Amino acid sequence: MSAGPDDTHTVELATVNQLPARAAARRAMAAMTPSPSAGASANLSQQFAMATLRDEEARTARAMIRAGRLMGAACLVALPLLGGSTWLRIAMAVAMLPALAAGFWVDRRIRDAERYTEDVMVLLATSVAPVALLAVLYFGIFSAAQLFPALALYFFSRRERFASALAFYLGNLVLQAAFAVAVIGRWVDDPGLVHTDLAARDLIVAHVLIQLGDLGAFLVGLRSHRAAREALERTQHAMLLAAQREALLHEARQDLDRALHVASAGRYTDQTLGAYRLGRVIGRGGMGEVYDAWHVDTGDAAAVKLLVQSEQGNPRSVERFLREVRAVRAVTSRHVVRVLAASDESDPIPYLVMERLTGHDLAHHLRAGRLPPAGLDELLAQVGEALEEAWSLGIVHRDLKPQNLYLADDAPRPIWKVLDFGVAALGDHDGTLTQGHVVGTPAYMAPEQARGERVDARADVYALTAVAYRWLTGRPAIAGRDLHTSLYQAVHVMPIRPSALAELDADVDAALAIGLAKDPAQRWAHPHELAAALRAAHAGTLDDATRDRATAVLAAHPWGAVRVLS
Repeated sequence: MSAGPDDTHTVELATVNQLPARAAARRAMAAMTPSPSAGASANLSQQFAMATLRDEEARTARAMIRAGRLMGAACLVALPLLGGSTWLRIAMAVAMLPALAAGFWVDRRIRDAERYTEDVMVLLATSVAPVALLAVLYFGIFSAAQLFPALALYFFSRRERFASALAFYLGNLVLQAAFAVAVIGRWVDDPGLVHTDLAARDLIVAHVLIQLGDLGAFLVGLRSHRAAREALERTQHAMLLAAQREALLHEARQDLDRALHVASAGRYTDQTLGAYRLGRVIGRGGMGEVYDAWHVDTGDAAAVKLLVQSEQGNPRSVERFLREVRAVRAVTSRHVVRVLAASDESDPIPYLVMERLTGHDLAHHLRAGRLPPAGLDELLAQVGEALEEAWSLGIVHRDLKPQNLYLADDAPRPIWKVLDFGVAALGDHDGTLTQGHVVGTPAYMAPEQARGERVDARADVYALTAVAYRWLTGRPAIAGRDLHTSLYQAVHVMPIRPSALAELDADVDAALAIGLAKDPAQRWAHPHELAAALRAAHAGTLDDATRDRATAVLAAHPWGAVRVLS
């Protein structure tokens, strides 16, 4: 029998709700540094990968602008000393002035990488293009000046917006081809400083090679951007996996800490509460202890849960405990631990006597290895039955997690039972008990619960889906080790796509996406809906309506993405 693990937290709501989104994001980003408490950062996501890529592009752009400024200044100084077409020299000098001015303005603007935008780079490309074209005409369309457009194509092709890069390439291709055709066809004289009197066939070959070089520069630029993005995504994925492994290790350490404090004598060992004599401590959490016990007359085994001494003078803790007593006694499902007795208001120590279970909680089974999907279907059915009855009585559990789902093996057939209603919300409760606080376990907490809002049954559905995610992938949906990061993730970060962590069909992703939706209105309303969707997903028979529903959820909040909700 479990007392409920000590990772159930009561935290000030201000830690999530009253921080500006940018400040919260920066604090979460700080968690990415490799420190003992780093855990998994809340914003290991596609958006931050792209932000890193933009920062690298802004730095590259500034370096290119400065190199171009130096080349432009040298060209302006050299133009009066060169021969060739006078009108082209004048046109080049005139075109260089706005290009240099635009480069200077863009250089200053993108010192802040957040001001590096596609529109700014299109403006720079528009100002540079005339200079590159005039330089090619002046020095010769078959001269080494063709390197300038190739470099520009490479640089401007490393953009996020493919359309602008393609437009720049096609514009260069058409204009360069038009001049080449005119010169090769002898329709106009070559105005270039460097020109040749080769045969038309040789000039065509030379021009084709130049066009191939420009195409190569364009494609390499595109591929360079994609390769950088893919590398960042791979790094991000590796960091997520590392963060989730660390979260698993942290979870195992918590279980080990609890194990080290159980099976030992407690403060109330050998004392009698009601008709039960207490033995050793068999479970211990942050606020409660569970003792092995037996009935003083019949000798029947039992488990007695009571508040730790340090919380007995805390009215909020006492109310939470009494709320659990009321909740558990109200639910009669065989999938909720059976209540044998409970304290009354005259007893100095609040206690709850429950059936003594043998077996292990889900956390134990998960640590032993990934479990088969068929077993998950059975868990969802049995736990769902208990939850449906609790909800019908106006009770929301609010703390579903592997440690609170117990596989009892003392019956003819193992049966799942729901434990620890200590933070359950009762329908007739006025909400003042947790006013300004978040109560629950962040790793399995619904976003609305992490924000400190009133919750309904859909919060339990979210938690149960997070349990299913953990079952199917072997990883927790929330990988934050520290409390603040976990709460931030619960509110703002969609977990990594399940099929990226395990060999799962995309339809399994769809079923879990609906259950983990940040908006409660988009979630499954009942556990049996989640179970049915997962069964269909594994069988390859998921209906299109469910797929479309998942697509809508992920359009609002993609896997692995940070989305600051209004």
